[in-house]
Amino acid sequence: MEDILQWITPLISAAATCIIGYFFKKLKEIADKRELEELASRNVLIGLCRDRILQGYRYYRQHGGISSQDLETMTNLYNAYHALGGNDTITTIYEKIKHLPIKEGEM
Repeated sequence: MEDILQWITPLISAAATCIIGYFFKKLKEIADKRELEELASRNVLIGLCRDRILQGYRYYRQHGGISSQDLETMTNLYNAYHALGGNDTITTIYEKIKHLPIKEGEM
């Protein structure tokens, strides 16, 4: 009986180590996938903010001004862009938007 225990104990220990290692590997894969998905989502949001700010600038420049409400929207988009990790490329465009004449009413 003691001979069997001498063989079983190391086997159980090795099996437990393998199982724990397997689960840790799976957890890391899940965490890596989630991190990748979050990065992709953040990059999509950055791109959408950037695109919307550029489109807005072209539209408001073409119409000769921006309403105060639309300027607030552009400011919120710009702040979100930077909070998400967007770079300063769009800052120049946002500064141009801020200096457009304020035009209230329909645009």
